[in-house]
Amino acid sequence: MHTHKLRAASWLLASTAVCSLPSWANTQYDAHVHGQVELNIAQDGNDLLLEITAPASDVLGFEHAPHTEAEQQALSTALQQLKQPASLFALPAEARCSLQDSHITHTLPSHSDDEHEGHDEHEHEHEHEHEHEDHHGHAEFSVQAVYRCEQIQELGQLTLNWFSHFPATENIQVQAISDKGQKAATLNAAQPVFRF
Repeated sequence: MHTHKLRAASWLLASTAVCSLPSWANTQYDAHVHGQVELNIAQDGNDLLLEITAPASDVLGFEHAPHTEAEQQALSTALQQLKQPASLFALPAEARCSLQDSHITHTLPSHSDDEHEGHDEHEHEHEHEHEHEDHHGHAEFSVQAVYRCEQIQELGQLTLNWFSHFPATENIQVQAISDKGQKAATLNAAQPVFRF
């Protein structure tokens, strides 16, 4: 399958997952809470889409454009980690799943977006800072991974290794749609396994 077809399929699966969930799940999906990550899982035949969305503070420890060398390094390290879905999600070997495509996005402001423009008076500066915080205060990362599983019927569980890479995450809210039906669960470092 070509990359553009996979991307189209992944977006279709993601929209199906979100639209088919109960109304409480859609409300929860829109919320941005530090320490809480969301994972949507959608199955279509032998294709499996995993989409994980996390606050930048969970991934980096901050939500602004990186200013220091240490923050630049944290961003670079996080992006390298997120580019390896196999290190984030462990699928059962008997399901014979292979990664077909993956995509990472983030809403972290660029350094130029994070700079304040010149201020003529203190009141204007204070007002501008609040607007700036509201606009950029909730940056997040999103990773989409599309797998093809030759033995999808053997897909009984998914283990999340996310917590070992990003320990600031307190829990992961999972919403899944598969041939086995819809299911929601909350995972944490002590219980990182989702069962279909």
